[in-house]
Amino acid sequence: MSIEIKGLNELNAKLSELAKIAPDTTKRELTDIALDLAGKSSEAAPIEFGDLRGDLANPRKEGDFEWKVGSDLVYCAVQHEHTEFNHPRGGGAKFLEKPFNANVNEYINAIGEAIMKELK
Repeated sequence: MSIEIKGLNELNAKLSELAKIAPDTTKRELTDIALDLAGKSSEAAPIEFGDLRGDLANPRKEGDFEWKVGSDLVYCAVQHEHTEFNHPRGGGAKFLEKPFNANVNEYINAIGEAIMKELK
């Protein structure tokens, strides 16, 4: 008895192609995701003088597949975590967490869709 698997050569060719294009495509998508999240986080942050929003709007590349969206301002963590603070000029706590959680599935899908588009 023998078993023949049809399409194995095509599958191997697609997997080989995927291995070549996935890293570059993923890097491009991660750049777009970092910029999008930075913008949304900046808009959601509390505002007093605009320093926090300005800092958040500029993500920093830390590696081929790593971006930092956040701020090194000393009060960033305090403003992010204290949900009881009043922000009469707009924005509020969890300004990094909320936009990320609201968009995480969209970000994941964007990477997959970009890779699939390159494979066609």
